[in-house]
Amino acid sequence: MTNRNSDIDIVYEILQQQHQPMYFKELITKSLEAKAGVNKASAHAIAEVHTQINMDSRFVHMGKGMWGLAEWSPRAVSRAAVAEEAETAPAVNNRRAKLFEGIQQEYAEQSIESDKE
Repeated sequence: MTNRNSDIDIVYEILQQQHQPMYFKELITKSLEAKAGVNKASAHAIAEVHTQINMDSRFVHMGKGMWGLAEWSPRAVSRAAVAEEAETAPAVNNRRAKLFEGIQQEYAEQSIESDKE
């Protein structure tokens, strides 16, 4: 890794070499050490790199502070796909609710008929 690389590119290279998710603080510290040889990074530098990771679509939050590469996911999800899914979700949920109401109504009618017999 060379000093010409940006912090975020170094983070990407580190994750590629590790082949597994890393805790964000360890990942950022390693990237800052690789770039500037800094042993103890400032809170400002850590926050800046963390923000860059959040904004870069190459990275995926894996939960509990762990970050990995989007290319490791079986299906890379774009922000546009997430937004599109959010827009269609209410329509799907409404359809499911109507189907469920119909099933409940049919079940209730069958129960009433069987009680009459």
